[in-house]
Amino acid sequence: MNSVDIVELTQEMLEWRELKTQLDDLEARIKMKVLRLQKTQTVADVRASYSGGRKTYDYEGAGQAASPEIITAHTKTVTTVDWRKVCRDAGIEAPVASKSDPGVTLKWVK
Repeated sequence: MNSVDIVELTQEMLEWRELKTQLDDLEARIKMKVLRLQKTQTVADVRASYSGGRKTYDYEGAGQAASPEIITAHTKTVTTVDWRKVCRDAGIEAPVASKSDPGVTLKWVK
């Protein structure tokens, strides 16, 4: 069995906790600033990638305004309609149904 200096291990774990807390705080500050800029930032080999949030569309609600012929052309079964294709073919712009919050991913790029 390997011998481990428990005092040294304890000190290292406490040091890790302190450094991790500092890094988490620094990461949060960087993310907040990049969110305000709304643009990905790369400095040396560190990248903070901005994402404006993922949108979902209400194709069904918008597509119901299309002609019955277009709806029928994209009806897969009696109960399934490809509303996205219906909107595309009918030239209908679907409203955004929901959007996730903007976010930032921070990583080390090599």
